Amino acid sequence: MKTNDNSNDVIETTLLRGKVRLLQPKVGFHASLDTVFLAAAVPLKNSSSILDVGCGAGSAGLCALARNHHIHLVGLDIQQELIDLALQNAALNGVSEHCHFFRGSLLTEKVIPDNYFNAVLMNPPYQEGGTHTPSPRKNKALSHGEEASGAKLADWVRYAHRKLKNGGTAVMIHRADRLDDVIVALENRRWFGSLVVYPLWSKAGEDAKRVIIRARKERYAPMVLKPGLIIHEKDGQYTDGAQRILSAAEAIDLD
Repeated sequence: MKTNDNSNDVIETTLLRGKVRLLQPKVGFHASLDTVFLAAAVPLKNSSSILDVGCGAGSAGLCALARNHHIHLVGLDIQQELIDLALQNAALNGVSEHCHFFRGSLLTEKVIPDNYFNAVLMNPPYQEGGTHTPSPRKNKALSHGEEASGAKLADWVRYAHRKLKNGGTAVMIHRADRLDDVIVALENRRWFGSLVVYPLWSKAGEDAKRVIIRARKERYAPMVLKPGLIIHEKDGQYTDGAQRILSAAEAIDLD
């Protein structure tokens, strides 16, 4: 798995207490708690078609497959080396027949069918262009900031709208302090409605750092703010609710 260039080293990690095995670049974006919580919030039914936009090495989609082996997963990422790892990870987890991964930009991709998917999951770059100093490493810059790929938050939402069936579900995890940007992007041109916002708190009494947002294509019920989830106890241990998601692959109920 190693090469002479340390930037191309690959490591193997696991998620969901070993239910998902992952080959990931040693340097660059790694699957995290955000990955698992995002996957847990995606509604899954047998035979559902799920699109993971910015799939990286396939981590979120493979976590979704760990919950339901009867879905079909498609992933898109702009980095070929990550698509190569996603394909290897699908094989490593014995789910290759359920997965297709494509290299491409959400700004130009024309291979994946439109108006097709039951759900789209997204973990867009958290940093808005012009608000931070991009990493000199290309893989980190693409994962962390919008300017590296040229795709803004509104472009991610537009792409999800194009790929979903009417009534289909978009699920996104983002920084809590950008929730207003996310809502504006989703509700622009009435692309999405029926928003559900689910805050994630690191510890009780702290401000939420992340939010999960679920929206439905061209469905317009009032927005719902959920109680959310506290991830850590005061001593740093995971709460029971977080542990069930992170270890037992329990779903986050946004209904």
